[in-house]
Amino acid sequence: MTERTDLSLGEKHRLSRRRLIKSSFGAVAGIAAISKVASASFPGVNGAAGPLQNSELETAERITPPSTTTTTTVPPVPEGQIMFPIDARPGECWISDNFGDCRGTNCSRSHEGLDISGNRGADLFAVVTGRLTKIYEDRGLTYGAGNGWTLYDETTDITYKYFHMGSHAEGLSVGDVVTQGTVLGTVGNTGTSGAHSDSNYHLHFEYRPGNVAQDPRPLLVRHPNCTFYGD
Repeated sequence: MTERTDLSLGEKHRLSRRRLIKSSFGAVAGIAAISKVASASFPGVNGAAGPLQNSELETAERITPPSTTTTTTVPPVPEGQIMFPIDARPGECWISDNFGDCRGTNCSRSHEGLDISGNRGADLFAVVTGRLTKIYEDRGLTYGAGNGWTLYDETTDITYKYFHMGSHAEGLSVGDVVTQGTVLGTVGNTGTSGAHSDSNYHLHFEYRPGNVAQDPRPLLVRHPNCTFYGD
């Protein structure tokens, strides 16, 4: 654009001032437009567009992974009874009174636990809050405990044993204190239960006040999905 040369000094001064003001307004408008685009370009904490908050600009904090162990909601267990240790499903859970049955050649020993049949892979629960004092691991043999745990309740001096499990729950170790209802593993058929067969899935469950085996059957909470033969 050709600049006029016939203007007076005062007219030139006023023209220059108008140009300066116009340029300033343009710069402010440009900054406002950029700010508007920036604030609309970043998602807020709920996923909607919005300005970045201070907390979003801070260094990310490492989150500790949750425990891999799980628990079940435990209905109140009547005083003097034992929580049912299996996640029983209709048609696959049954118990006969085999505590004290003869075992071994010429009845050389007696059965110190109660066998509870259940679905393969069903969860097994800690019947009390206590400490895991021993782990049993399957060696692929057709004798012994197979996979299992010993759970000790020091407040009552009662030991509970779980044998023939299919697997141990992840994240548990000897010495851990578990709460009532914690999943300890799954129903299986390891050890003398019948390793390498596809039948006889059950839990060998021992109840040992003062570490002396007693029949837990009369004390077990009657699960509605489990049949108690001989009642």
